[in-house]
Amino acid sequence: MNLKRTNMEHLITRFHHREPQRNITWLLVGISGISGLAWLTNTQNPANPIFLLLFFVILFFTAYSLTFFITNIVRRSLLVSGGLLIFFLLRYLDLREPLYIVLLVASLVSLELSSQKR
Repeated sequence: MNLKRTNMEHLITRFHHREPQRNITWLLVGISGISGLAWLTNTQNPANPIFLLLFFVILFFTAYSLTFFITNIVRRSLLVSGGLLIFFLLRYLDLREPLYIVLLVASLVSLELSSQKR
């Protein structure tokens, strides 16, 4: 009995690597979050700080759950949802210069590259 694997067996097992299953709960939470955001923005006054805080919290968790469902990577989901939250905070504070978006994307990319496993 030959205990060493042949090159063909190694390639077969390498290319038949199964992706982890995606949890459908994250998709349902994301869709519910989008529905909650739509309801909140259509019915409440944005000048109220409590509803404004609630908007940003729902936005963060909705973006997190949808990106986690898509990527299945916690680190990348936190970066994308944090970046989206910072983007909307900048828009709320009327900081609409294109350079802010470029700097935000550059900082998120650099955080992603620095936190990757080597």
